[in-house]
Amino acid sequence: MRRLSRTLALSSILLIAGSACDKSGSGGATTSADGATDVTNYGYDNTSSPDMAAVSPALAPDDLEGVQGRGLTIWRMQRAMRLGDREFASFVGVTGAKFQALASIDPGGKSGEVAFYRWDDDTLQSGKADAADALRWVVVSVSIDPDEALDPQKIEGKPDDEQRRALAAVLVAQAKAAADYPGSRFVAYTFREQQMKAGEATGAGQTRVYMVGADDKSPDVEYTVLDALKRKQEPQIIDELVALPREGTSKLPLVTPAQSPGPSTIARAVAIATVTSKPVEIVDAAGNKWTVAPKTGVLTRQ
Repeated sequence: MRRLSRTLALSSILLIAGSACDKSGSGGATTSADGATDVTNYGYDNTSSPDMAAVSPALAPDDLEGVQGRGLTIWRMQRAMRLGDREFASFVGVTGAKFQALASIDPGGKSGEVAFYRWDDDTLQSGKADAADALRWVVVSVSIDPDEALDPQKIEGKPDDEQRRALAAVLVAQAKAAADYPGSRFVAYTFREQQMKAGEATGAGQTRVYMVGADDKSPDVEYTVLDALKRKQEPQIIDELVALPREGTSKLPLVTPAQSPGPSTIARAVAIATVTSKPVEIVDAAGNKWTVAPKTGVLTRQ
């Protein structure tokens, strides 16, 4: 048991180390003949905004290949965040600035970056950070396998539209998580998505925010955050899922209350499996058993 505890502690360090968007439009809604409200704009200039074309459709929970792939990406993001945090600390030193780090991984999975966004003090007078006021501050480029970081680069300027939307979603998710799980600590990982309805894109954008518990007293929670409906509105949480409860993030097997393993649970499992060189078991809400392989994150139902 002592040996397992040490292994879990090590895997937790590898898993969680890290630093603990808004395109203006008129927004709008139409009302159909039956009186139902159909939101058609979601804060974009139009429902086919060019910048949404490159955004992937929302990940469905039954898309096991997609879920596995995103779980691997989160695992790589966590490794990137660890590298980015170290380089950022040596580059910036001790700072009292309000900042938020977001990791991204390139499609090939071999490189990425950790971007650090900050807020000037005069934008925080209300006591609340706004994504529209964020500044793109420092960027650390990283390689994965081998895990290495390049020298940090100081950036001048504002985040782009998609980065602002992701930041806005994180701020909303952080506030909700802090209220619902007081005393918990999280690291946020984000994926931009197109909202889907009946298999078709609605024209709206959303951010999937994975709030990964940063210690064994914090849960893993997944939020789906819809982009702001109108100018100056906040994005809205439209779905929330506890992937692992507080007491379940450091015990094997990993027991999820979800109907099947989600990306953050797979990320946690592959981190543990890679450290131990043994597959990790996940048990879902129906009692089904799954295994996650080391390094590859291959998900197999037993």
